Amino acid sequence: MATALRRAYDSYRTGESLIRDANRLTQIVTVLVRHGFGALVREMQLDERWALKKILELGSVEADDTPIERRIVLAIHDLGPTFIKFGQILSTRRDLLPPELIVELETLQDDVPAMPIDSVRSTVREELGREVDEVYEDFSETPLASASIAQVHTARLRGSGEEVVVKVQRPGLAEKIEADLEIMRYLAGALERNFPEATLYTPTGIVHQFERAIRKEIDFHNERDNIARFRTNFAGVDGIHFPIPFAELSTARILTMERIVGVKLTAMSDADLDIEKVVRSGIDAVLKMIFDDGFFHGDLHPGNLLVRADATLCFLDFGLCGRLTPRQRDDLIDMMVALGRKDYPGLARIYWRLGDRAPRGEGYAAFEADLADCLERRFAGKTISEIEMAAFFGDLVEIALLHRVPMPPDYTMTFKAVMTMEGVAKQLVPDLDMVEAARPRVARLAAERFDPQRLVQSGYDVVRDLSDAAGDAQQISRAALDYLKAAENGLRDRDEHNLRWRRGYADAQRRNRQAALAGACTLCGVLTLERGSAVLFGAPAGSLFLFAIALVLGILSLGGSRR
Repeated sequence: MATALRRAYDSYRTGESLIRDANRLTQIVTVLVRHGFGALVREMQLDERWALKKILELGSVEADDTPIERRIVLAIHDLGPTFIKFGQILSTRRDLLPPELIVELETLQDDVPAMPIDSVRSTVREELGREVDEVYEDFSETPLASASIAQVHTARLRGSGEEVVVKVQRPGLAEKIEADLEIMRYLAGALERNFPEATLYTPTGIVHQFERAIRKEIDFHNERDNIARFRTNFAGVDGIHFPIPFAELSTARILTMERIVGVKLTAMSDADLDIEKVVRSGIDAVLKMIFDDGFFHGDLHPGNLLVRADATLCFLDFGLCGRLTPRQRDDLIDMMVALGRKDYPGLARIYWRLGDRAPRGEGYAAFEADLADCLERRFAGKTISEIEMAAFFGDLVEIALLHRVPMPPDYTMTFKAVMTMEGVAKQLVPDLDMVEAARPRVARLAAERFDPQRLVQSGYDVVRDLSDAAGDAQQISRAALDYLKAAENGLRDRDEHNLRWRRGYADAQRRNRQAALAGACTLCGVLTLERGSAVLFGAPAGSLFLFAIALVLGILSLGGSRR
């Protein structure tokens, strides 16, 4: 009952919000129709629910011969910042979307007009409790960069003179995102209701994951904490740098950090730098993030990789980060080892398990055969050094998509990080061997898995888990026994009730028979009054006998009914 009430409440709340934001929904539908997706709007029954038939009557304006993937990206651009961020995150889901669409989604940029400097100053005042000029000096009025969530200004700290950048969130952003999230949840639900095949991709689940990600991204506390964690993980690592955050000058909507001056990684050819050394440092940093730390940068496009004059590679923009558990890292190491041995059946088993599928369950044989055939055809006759990581991960995802093997988002983000870094590196160092670069680290980590100390720790963890399970088993057993006893008592009570009911029914039947016999005896006695020969007490003896039997039976019947 409570669940039904909760669903009713959520449904009402969503409907109420959508009605409140009906203008925004109208804008969204207008954009979809303009880019040739009017049929989709009709199939989702949005025109009936929201009286948007007039929009549909306008027809498609820009559909023409533009490829559908390009039209999707153009529509996302027109839909604004929330949908652009959604498209950028979807570009990491190679397990869900076809390669052609992924390529288009990766072109999404969220450059927008700069917000007025008065709005920037107002936000700083609201968040820090002081005027801009009291905190910073030489605060630039022209932004260094302007995006849909925030824009960045250069400045110097008053007093110390340190050069910093100040990331300022756009006003009213949270409210706009909340409105779009409400509509996105409704649209995802409409997809699942009207397209049963869409449930294979769980649109509502994807929107939920996006909701979590964007809520973190618009809270700058998370980005500040991410920077601090990277700085701790890379303390003492030469050639890699992360900007210093200033916690006392940072809030949920303001982020102050060290200013990095340099050139984009892809523009190093214009600078007098050791390109190969910088690229190898970047690859080693990404491998360390993934395999050693289990915490990695989730948006490694060239704009977030700057190289300083001293050839130090600096990472920027930490709103989107991925995390891997120790078990997930071990699985990735096993995949790399299997790749090195060209053990494709072993690779299939690992990947099948990553998709949370039952061991050797239904469809596994076909999955293993297709994966082995694909990889053997692509890598036949090649040495390990000639295998490209991007091609390897791309094939894994393509086969998994074909066989509906779901993949946790952390893995797909990991694959994208490696593929992006390899792509950038290959532009600068064409003969770079990513697999060879990863080999020493993977070999070391694979050996560490069987280190005696770690095996002892793993054994201890197993024993501890078994001990905990044993303690839980005692409670579970006691609860199960209590349940069985209660059930037994319930059954006994029910049996006793049934027995009483059966006895009552038998008594009623017996009384009915006694009453019927009494009536029959009375009738027979009346009929023999005039035909009896023997007389007793002035009446025929036979009639008196039958009346006596009828009396006894009547008394027994009446007496039994009162019990």
